[in-house]
Amino acid sequence: MSGNDFHGNPPEDGDEAYDEAYETHRAALWDMLMTYADEHDLADGFLSDLVSDLGLSLRMVAYAAETEKPSVGGLRLDLDRYAREMGESVREAKKGAGEFIAEAKAAREAEAAEEGEAAAADEAVAPVAEPSADEPSEKNAALIAARAFPRRQ
Repeated sequence: MSGNDFHGNPPEDGDEAYDEAYETHRAALWDMLMTYADEHDLADGFLSDLVSDLGLSLRMVAYAAETEKPSVGGLRLDLDRYAREMGESVREAKKGAGEFIAEAKAAREAEAAEEGEAAAADEAVAPVAEPSADEPSEKNAALIAARAFPRRQ
């Protein structure tokens, strides 16, 4: 997917600084969103709808703010580009669907195994303690693998 860099300039192909900044900011935003969703007990699908709506709104704001002479027609063309870019992202995600599901299942199984081992040890020693805030919640266990999917291209 194409887009602008963090300064509003089109990135060049193979721009490592852009890629590094993108991944850093993506990971930070992901962590903030997951924390917010956990704090407010939001379903993943609901959060997805919210973030998609915000993405569309931000794209419109970016067009109006970064275009010298914004127009209705220009915004419509930019939204068409945005729809194509999102379509490309969905197609890329579909290509990685098998890998994503395999990683999500593995993460769930690993968490279940860890919980089983911890429960067995805790039964013999002490009552089960609440997970710390640093540990992933059950809600996000399957999403640990999702952190890499889909990536902007």
